[in-house]
Amino acid sequence: MRESSIAAVGALAAGVVLSAACGSLPESGRATPSTAGVDAGASPFAPAFPTALIAAVPPPPISGGTMLVLHDGHTVVAADPDRDLVYVVDVAARRLLRTVTLQAGDEPGRVAEDGAGRAHVALRGAGALVTLDPATGAMLARRAVCPAPRGVAWDETTDTVVVACATGELITLPSAGGLPTRTVTVERDLRDVLIRKGVVSVTTFRASEVLTLAADGSVAQRSGVKDPQTTAEIGDFEPQVAWRAIVDPAGDTVVVHQLQSAVAIPTTEPAYYGVSETSATLYSGVTVLAPDGSIVSDQVVPGAVLPVDVAISPDGERALLASPGSAFVPDLRTVLDLPLHPAVGTGAIFVPPLPGTAIAVAFDAAGEALAQTREPAALWLVYPGSTENVSIPLSSVSRDDAGHDVFHTQTHDSIACASCHPEGGDDGHVWNFGGALRRTSSLRGTIAGTAPYHWPGDVPDFPALVNVVYTERMGGVKLPPETVSALQGWVEGIPAPPSPSWVEASSAARGQRLFASAVTGCTTCHTGPKLTDNVTVDVGTGGAFQVPPLVGVGWRTPLLHDGCAATLEDRFTTCATPQHGATSALSPANVTDLVSYLQTL
Repeated sequence: MRESSIAAVGALAAGVVLSAACGSLPESGRATPSTAGVDAGASPFAPAFPTALIAAVPPPPISGGTMLVLHDGHTVVAADPDRDLVYVVDVAARRLLRTVTLQAGDEPGRVAEDGAGRAHVALRGAGALVTLDPATGAMLARRAVCPAPRGVAWDETTDTVVVACATGELITLPSAGGLPTRTVTVERDLRDVLIRKGVVSVTTFRASEVLTLAADGSVAQRSGVKDPQTTAEIGDFEPQVAWRAIVDPAGDTVVVHQLQSAVAIPTTEPAYYGVSETSATLYSGVTVLAPDGSIVSDQVVPGAVLPVDVAISPDGERALLASPGSAFVPDLRTVLDLPLHPAVGTGAIFVPPLPGTAIAVAFDAAGEALAQTREPAALWLVYPGSTENVSIPLSSVSRDDAGHDVFHTQTHDSIACASCHPEGGDDGHVWNFGGALRRTSSLRGTIAGTAPYHWPGDVPDFPALVNVVYTERMGGVKLPPETVSALQGWVEGIPAPPSPSWVEASSAARGQRLFASAVTGCTTCHTGPKLTDNVTVDVGTGGAFQVPPLVGVGWRTPLLHDGCAATLEDRFTTCATPQHGATSALSPANVTDLVSYLQTL
């Protein structure tokens, strides 16, 4: 039976959890922002950022969901993408058992356990899957899988491990080792893998969908998390960025995601992106889907900035949420304890603040709540309703970085840079800024050397970008020059995304020749290392806009400033204009080749 979300929203606003972030909630369910200013010392939203340190090894963007409690109920395997380590912890004994050192840049992420007790860890940065023996710390196998592994799960019906890749591949491997036995291409932007009695589902990251697959790997069912009742309660919001999805004890899918405004947001009024009692920028949401795709329950969690992980208690009643976006905001929580199926009279339970950024949560077999922090690297036993937590240190190596901190910390508007640029990329959302449609730009390998910024090319450099967006529009504190410099250095270091494995090489080669030819004129504007001349030009799409860099263009549909092109093909067909390259005479085969080339960038 479907449960209402409004009770949980009200309980959060009225209770001790995140009351400062949410303000009061009127009957409409909207979050009213605090009236405090944003000057340092005058507002709870003046983040207490550490000294402007720059890490010797820049930490990757937060991805979350890096911890798993094994079947014995008390052994935890926790991946550390900041330090390229994997920890094995006995939470019953409150003890770190062993640390497994991986290769630099591996960036370990999701963890799965098979029937023999082996732990399988997706290496996001290395395109591989590593298999470990938690009992000894031995590395049993390291296997290449795909350019961008994300989700991983064990299929007990076949004793195989299934890996979902952001580049679209779904890879099946024997649990005990050996080469992949199956590779299918589903679609771009895959995230988590969910397996119930041999039936495989995968989530999409930015579109926030659950795809149930047929035996041949095709999509048999596509389920979204948008709920008409929630829309009626909070207004017109689109679900985007499904940070994490898991299967609960009842066999339902629990998805934590963002809800982003689909109505016009003012950018010239005070109060940050026009946030008021009648408008907001985004919320976080928890949606529970039955296997048939119907919505079992959903709730809005105002102020839970960057909901990167979720865990369900053994009795299926409570949800633990990791929300690292408030880590440097005084008195706000980065771990929330919520009812999974909210009803009247139920609500959030106070969780003592953690001295760090929570990136993963879990419950052990006894129902104790666990949280993993990235800085400091520690595992915490958190006690909702208490006044303290218990720490198990994992590493003394610091990856503190001021740029990383600012990027992932909420402002007065209860959003962070990473809200719209999750994992350093983009949310796939087309925003309505005062009637102007603007698609979020990706930051993956696109910032250094591409000023001026924004679609109209009206922001001359990075410090101006920080002032216009972070301070003025997002309601952030005014950052000192050294912190702006640290932020710029970290953002410019976000790597370009990898290209998929399934592009036909011969087609891409023909497309590259077409792209560079005078026939199409693509290189008139798209030239140089980032494939942009940094010029603002009118190509007949509704005004003069900045020539975007094409680095990673295959990762960021919809395309163009207003999201007109849902696919790369649409750019050359339904969204083509005479001024935007000489592409009208291209044959369908030519378009296919051009698209193949663009997929490799």
